[in-house]
Amino acid sequence: MNRFTAILPGIALMGLSLLMFAYVGYGEATRVYTGMRIDRVVQLGATLQHTLNQFAQSGLPLDQFTGFDRRAEQLGGVDTSIHTVALTGVRGATVACVMVHEHPETEDCAGEFDVHVSAFHDHADGEGGEVASVDNAKILRLPVTDKFGPVGFLMLHVDGPTIRGTIDDAFLPVFLTAAGLFLAFAAMQTIVVLRGAEAARRWLRPTFTAVMVVMVAVLVVVMFQLYRKGVEGQAEGLARSMAARLTAVTEIGIPIDALSGIREALVDYRRINPQIAAITLTERDKVLNRITDQEHAGDSTGEGTVSFSQPIDADQQLVLTAELPFSVVIEAMGAGGRNFAALFFGCMLFATIFFRAVRAGGYGARADRITGTAGLAVLQPAYFLGILADSLVLTVLPEISHERVVSEGLSGGFVSLPFSLFFIGLTAALIPASILTERIDLRALFVGGAAAVAGGLFLVGGVESFWALCMGRTLGGVGQGILLVAVQAYAFEIVSSEERVRAAAAQVLGYNGGLIVGTGIGGLLAVFMPDATFVMLAGLVAVVSLLYIRFVLPSLRKDQEPQPIRLFGDLKRVLVFPDFLALLTMIGVTSKFALAGVAIFAMPLVLHRSGYGDDEVGQALMVFAIVTYLVTAIAPRLVKLIGSTDRALVVGMIALALGMAGLGLVTGVSGGAMPQWLIVLAVDVQTALEAIPLSVASGAAIGLSVALLGVGQGLIAAPIIARVAAGGAAGAVGRDRTIAVYRILERIGHISGPALVGLLLVAASDNPAALAVLGIGYAVVALLYGLASFAMRQRAPA
Repeated sequence: MNRFTAILPGIALMGLSLLMFAYVGYGEATRVYTGMRIDRVVQLGATLQHTLNQFAQSGLPLDQFTGFDRRAEQLGGVDTSIHTVALTGVRGATVACVMVHEHPETEDCAGEFDVHVSAFHDHADGEGGEVASVDNAKILRLPVTDKFGPVGFLMLHVDGPTIRGTIDDAFLPVFLTAAGLFLAFAAMQTIVVLRGAEAARRWLRPTFTAVMVVMVAVLVVVMFQLYRKGVEGQAEGLARSMAARLTAVTEIGIPIDALSGIREALVDYRRINPQIAAITLTERDKVLNRITDQEHAGDSTGEGTVSFSQPIDADQQLVLTAELPFSVVIEAMGAGGRNFAALFFGCMLFATIFFRAVRAGGYGARADRITGTAGLAVLQPAYFLGILADSLVLTVLPEISHERVVSEGLSGGFVSLPFSLFFIGLTAALIPASILTERIDLRALFVGGAAAVAGGLFLVGGVESFWALCMGRTLGGVGQGILLVAVQAYAFEIVSSEERVRAAAAQVLGYNGGLIVGTGIGGLLAVFMPDATFVMLAGLVAVVSLLYIRFVLPSLRKDQEPQPIRLFGDLKRVLVFPDFLALLTMIGVTSKFALAGVAIFAMPLVLHRSGYGDDEVGQALMVFAIVTYLVTAIAPRLVKLIGSTDRALVVGMIALALGMAGLGLVTGVSGGAMPQWLIVLAVDVQTALEAIPLSVASGAAIGLSVALLGVGQGLIAAPIIARVAAGGAAGAVGRDRTIAVYRILERIGHISGPALVGLLLVAASDNPAALAVLGIGYAVVALLYGLASFAMRQRAPA
């Protein structure tokens, strides 16, 4: 019986991993495909909008427009998600309304468009189109204008369940595959365990890996096929819409060559959707009209395009063909592919960390004490889950803070307060938690930290108040501080002196792993969840962390007697050393200032205000975390390559300066209390990016800036500790005490970063170009430290 009990954790982990892949993949596919479908409806609506504009510009009132019902039904016939189409006046009075598809719960046609104007926001496509979300539907509003301005609106009600039905059908193989893989894995583990526990352990890794590879392959195929279908549907929709208009004429017997204005109509259709490479009207394979874009159309055979053909007459002799360049398909898939890469990386890292714990024997019949590498493998998930819970909400916290400040009528300077309070709570918890490590069970300390993180998140998500947000983030900071101390103490207690590097790596892997997975998956989940619900979900992850600690992590107490606390005495002794002061003020505090103030606080806020979604902000944070982690891992080799630790620190500060300057220039706007030369520079940079024949140029520039921030943090985080440990203060006061004092004092940067950067943005009228000014300041500090370190080396004895 014990054999079968031992394999249950592995089976449970497989089920959780498969469910996470399927669920997050489904959510990402829903977001991307829904956006594509809405784009398609906007483009279809724009064809009717164009006709209405022409009628309005003739000077006639909208209520005299004839044929609205027929055209609305044509739109519904092309896209079944269009539920109702209406024409309203500027003040909302209904001129005409057609329920294209009957719905048992809908009686009042015009009532479906009873949406407050504040609910609408600009849509990326269409001619001034706006979109609003209402229950399970999207309401699209396209302005109808005459020679003097808007005279009404074309309204389209898009049914959400109809779109989700397409997604559900596409994802049915994914969920069936996940269920089948889970049953196969469980069956195989049950069969193998009959040969002995060691055989089950030996076969766990290859079978786990094989199942993950199959699941990822199925997800890749399904998601990209769905995205391809969504992109091609735009060409299909326009072809069918245009064909429906021509069919109405040919059905009454009018020859196609007797019609005038066909070419002009085709030109208008292509103008509505400039992504279309070519529109061709043929009769018995003879080309009557062909409207092309020479840049995308390829040769006369349509090579390099995806085409959709729609017959116009009953004999199928007249055919209208719309061609879409492959580059548009690939570009649209790229956004989904980028998100899927984030999903894949995050889920695999999650599975890997817990897989190591399963192999280490941390589940089932638990030992009273697990030491060495096995103990670290069991310990890592405890800290990882605590960081993961808090990192999930990093993409939405700046926006939540901003919205609550605005709703309660507070000054814009308050937006950064919850972030500063988080680091104040974290710093305040370090010393008390360090004292408790020598006096209580370390597992109990862990439980307290996880409980504080969960409580803080539940407070933020459960109470719609700015001050509740402040209290919740303070409590979350206290929890993170306790977890940091607990994981360090626990790790060093269960390893030998020769394995201290592994112990330190456990904390680094847990933190960076949680940050990478949390920001990547959190950005995807936040897109299709209300903010409050999403924060509560993060709180549940913290509860899972608490349960893991309580029921999986063995109880542990330190062996040595409690040591007296001499913090203030050590503080006085280390502050008299010039090299320590230079490191602390010019590098340590400033790098943490950049981490908390720019990377965690300002960057998500600036990207949100620049129009980037939660998923893209999450990916930016994920890029930052991954680059920081990778550079930290190779920092010793980079220091050797650069020549000295001080030079590496200067290079790290320059990387931070470039990252801030790049982020500020790419997202900066005109206006605000900013120097004119900086505004001109920002405009020139953005103009140059727009001139590059690549639609993702701005995004790539932002990604490079974020990566430079990660390079800077990676080149500073580990080398500065080595530099402090090799300095004069460490030799006189003691290495461990000097590092402990430094760790506490560097929190000044954590605490002050969000507050001061927030005030800087407020002073600049929320102009992100202010970050470029901050980058210049960092470059100056890097130069000053380089000169100071050179002077100190010159004065130092050989």
